Amino acid sequence: MPDTSMVKKVYEWSPAQTRSLGRPKNRWEYDVKSDITKMEITNWKECIRNRTKWKKLVEKAKTSLKLQCLKKKKKNCVF
Repeated sequence: MPDTSMVKKVYEWSPAQTRSLGRPKNRWEYDVKSDITKMEITNWKECIRNRTKWKKLVEKAKTSLKLQCLKKKKKNCVF
């Protein structure tokens, strides 16, 4: 394989920095729980059993996330 091949470059690449020791500072579960409290949802376990309610909540959360990103002018927001 030639040295200029993108596949070879990716295969031989190594990160410049290392991760810090210990558990991540923020976990996905914590983000979900904070979103639920921000949206003032008290009966989320009941909502996940009802598909239509759950879909509405997810759409509401996506919309609020988009608004937060626009307010903070983040360029790397992914929806």
